[in-house]
Amino acid sequence: MRKILALCTTLAITVFVLNGVISQASNQDSFYTQAAQMGLAEVMLSNLALQRANSEQVRSFAQQMVTDHTATNQELTSLATGKNVTLPTDTDAKHRAAAEKLGAASGTDFDRAYMKQMVKDHESAVKLFQRESDRGTDADSKAFAAKTLPALQNHLQMARTLNDSVKNMKSGGNSNGNSNSNSDTNMNSGGGNMNMNSNSGNMNMNSNSNRNSNSNRNTNSNTNSNTNSNTNSNRQ
Repeated sequence: MRKILALCTTLAITVFVLNGVISQASNQDSFYTQAAQMGLAEVMLSNLALQRANSEQVRSFAQQMVTDHTATNQELTSLATGKNVTLPTDTDAKHRAAAEKLGAASGTDFDRAYMKQMVKDHESAVKLFQRESDRGTDADSKAFAAKTLPALQNHLQMARTLNDSVKNMKSGGNSNGNSNSNSDTNMNSGGGNMNMNSNSGNMNMNSNSNRNSNSNRNTNSNTNSNTNSNTNSNRQ
């Protein structure tokens, strides 16, 4: 009986340990998988932005995303290989659908949709890497997450700032964020001259109205009334 109890206890401990190992491996694989899919999505969507973005600032941001996330993806692949973890070679269905939707947009509509997606993606990435750096059980993945996290936080801040900027762009137009409005009005109403210049944004309107009203009225009225009444009464 004691042997049976001892055997059962041993089996229970073994199962518990195995479950812990499996759970740890599962969590580790989950981080690698999610991080890989996120990185692939950033590169895919940003390459699309390099082709279709309307704003120079958005294209510059997209280029940085391609450069930074490509390097991070390579480092993650090397780390996963050493852990015998097989990484996905494509992003998830959600980001493939996002890419398809972005492919149908153009101009400033594309810029707004892309930057909105970048904010959303980097918020998720920051949470994932923050959680791994705080509570990760694998020393290598935990160190990788902690090292990568500041760059992701910087990306998120950049994305939020640029997202706020593109929201103010007019659909289908180019916006450099500069607005100049000059309005000069010169009115001289002493000599009858009026000059009005109105410049607003990219539209120049010159309206010159010269009105010269010269009214010279010279009225010379000379009335000479000479009345000479000479009444000579010579009464002699």
